Amino acid sequence: MKLTVGVKILFGFGLALLILAIVGAMSYHSTGLLITNDEWVAHSHRVVETLESVIAQMTNAETGQRGYLLTGQERYLEPYHTATGAVDAKIAELGSLTLDNASQQHRLDLLKPLVTAKFAELQETISLRKDKSLEAALNLVLTDKGKQTMDSIRKLVAEMQDEENKLLKQRIEESKNSAQATTSTILWGSIAAFVLVGVSGTLIQRSITVPLGRFVEFVDRVGRGDLTGQTQVTNNDEVGQLGEGINQMVAGLKGMSQQVLTVTETMNAASAEILASTQQQAAGTKEQAATIQEITATMDEVRAAAAQIAEKAKQVATIAEASASSTVAGLGTVQEANRTMEAIRQQVEDVAENIVALSEKTQAVGEIISTVNDLAERSNLLALNAAIEAASAGEQGNRFSVVANEIKNLADQAKESTLQVRTILEDIQKRINSSVMLTEEAVKRTETGKQQADLSEQMIRRMAETTQESVQAFQQIIGATGQQTIGFQQVAQGMRDIGQAASQTAAGTVQLEKAVASLNSQSHQLREAVGRYQL
Repeated sequence: MKLTVGVKILFGFGLALLILAIVGAMSYHSTGLLITNDEWVAHSHRVVETLESVIAQMTNAETGQRGYLLTGQERYLEPYHTATGAVDAKIAELGSLTLDNASQQHRLDLLKPLVTAKFAELQETISLRKDKSLEAALNLVLTDKGKQTMDSIRKLVAEMQDEENKLLKQRIEESKNSAQATTSTILWGSIAAFVLVGVSGTLIQRSITVPLGRFVEFVDRVGRGDLTGQTQVTNNDEVGQLGEGINQMVAGLKGMSQQVLTVTETMNAASAEILASTQQQAAGTKEQAATIQEITATMDEVRAAAAQIAEKAKQVATIAEASASSTVAGLGTVQEANRTMEAIRQQVEDVAENIVALSEKTQAVGEIISTVNDLAERSNLLALNAAIEAASAGEQGNRFSVVANEIKNLADQAKESTLQVRTILEDIQKRINSSVMLTEEAVKRTETGKQQADLSEQMIRRMAETTQESVQAFQQIIGATGQQTIGFQQVAQGMRDIGQAASQTAAGTVQLEKAVASLNSQSHQLREAVGRYQL
């Protein structure tokens, strides 16, 4: 039967997977039973806990009722009110938990009226305590009716708990049995799968490794240079196809080695000639690249110097333009100053004329003061004469004497005032004379300043014309230097391109030299490699 390696491997692992699937299904079934039993155990625990909660809530209701009966305080009724709703909810929960248990449902039907009766009895005692007295409520509590009801409730709850505990023990035992069955199934199934996988793996391994060992031995002989033999092929699968392929490869390698041996002899001779030619070309190209590199460096230096000259020319032109602008501004300033000096000179001359006129006025005022002084002296003499006449007239001349005295006083005051005014006029005259001298000096200086301003205007005008000519000359220099720099850049770029091409040629020649040398070396190595095979 012809089976491939893939079919053998798939058959072995398929059988193992089948056993594992059977074991897994059995384990899953056992685990499902175990899970179901665990769920039932949890269900029973929940039923028991709910029953215990019912008893606890009923006890809390009785405790709240007793506390209220003894104290009469409403806060003690809180457990009673809480238990009323809680017990109903727990009984409803028990009804849903025991739907599949008829006996538990029957007991639950008996429990419901008892719980209702007990809560009615508690409510009655609480009402009696509120409406009548403690004694009536206590009498009802001391009767056996309430105690019997509570005992019946505890008995039914205990019976339900016992039945759930019995079911719980039974389900725990079933869970243990299911767990043991699951463990056994997994253990024996794993052992069977392990044995089957080991046996099938061993058979497949031998069917593959034995012929592969023969192939490895043959390939090792081929690797040592023996191409005279062939490997034996006994399998009909992929391993057999591999053996046939190895035989064909060795036959092809044998033919190729014979051809390579012939080609390497020819290639050795050709590569030696190419190597000698490329070495000569590489030497010439290196010298050419070095020369071009020196020329390029020189052109770069010349271009850098030209660029510096152009930059300096631009800076000088900028400074010259700024100087020309400043000169024009200075010329305008000097012209304005010249006009200002002319205006000042005119104003000074006007001031001088006004001061001269003022001096003439002060002289006229002095003459007037002299006249007033003469009048004051005459008035004083007249007052003296009047006083003498009044004294000689006796009592009749008293009034006239008084008038004479007043006239004398006025004459004295006028004389004193004229003296003060004369002193002031003399001081003003002195100052006017000084002002006249200063004004004349200012007029002279103004004339000198105007002459100097005219001279400065002429010099600045000449400087502006010279600076403008310098700016035009520097602009022409900048244009010529820029054109020269562009020419140097073009020449330098051309030399760089030539140098780059020469460098690339040199590099290519070097690489070609290395390639030819490598080719020559590899041809020798190939000759030696082919020569070690036995054809």
